[in-house]
Amino acid sequence: MMKVGILDTEKIISREFITGPTSTHLLEGKEIVEEKDLKGIDALLICKNQQFGIREICEWVIKIKTHESVPIWVATTEKQLGEKSIYLQLGVCGIFEKDYTVEEIDLSIGNSLQAMKQNKNTQDETYSGKSFILDPLRLSLSIGKNNVPLTRLEYCLLEVLYENKGEVCTYKMLAEALLGKEMLADFDLAQSRIANIVCKVRAKIAQTNRGKQDLIKTIRSRGYMLTLSA
Repeated sequence: MMKVGILDTEKIISREFITGPTSTHLLEGKEIVEEKDLKGIDALLICKNQQFGIREICEWVIKIKTHESVPIWVATTEKQLGEKSIYLQLGVCGIFEKDYTVEEIDLSIGNSLQAMKQNKNTQDETYSGKSFILDPLRLSLSIGKNNVPLTRLEYCLLEVLYENKGEVCTYKMLAEALLGKEMLADFDLAQSRIANIVCKVRAKIAQTNRGKQDLIKTIRSRGYMLTLSA
């Protein structure tokens, strides 16, 4: 049984999860009110309502991503694609929009957590003598015991670099994978955006790994390379 924390100020969804068994029998609900309540949960569902809007949701997501490695979903009765994009860019795993059901939430989160539990592969690679693990569900990088929370674009960057470790990933290749082919029409802008993402990832790694930034090597005028043998 996996525990999903539910941040629901109106207590509509939390009541259904916590009062009885869910349809998959995989999840157990736990009401979240304060940060200390996050301890011991496997996932978090944040419910948007009139009392708890986009600002509060973003604050919680950023706060959690900074300190914890917990996959997050958002439920809302609205359907605003712009807002959905904001949540996804912050690293939320998924959004349940208008007309969702509690069963849908239960199945989606339960199946995702079950798949993660069964199929989580620890890479055999090491970096500075420490294990190197990319977690697609939590959008994070673990180096030894240090966890690095990532945005979707940052995770995508490391995923592409990891799949081609030891080889140069060109600016064009990275721009297509992260930003889409349409961005190649303005290659200078695409290159600048890739460089900015790399800079942010390096800073996060350095902050949690004793200042080391040599995981991603710059190949002048060509692109970047992942060097796990550092």
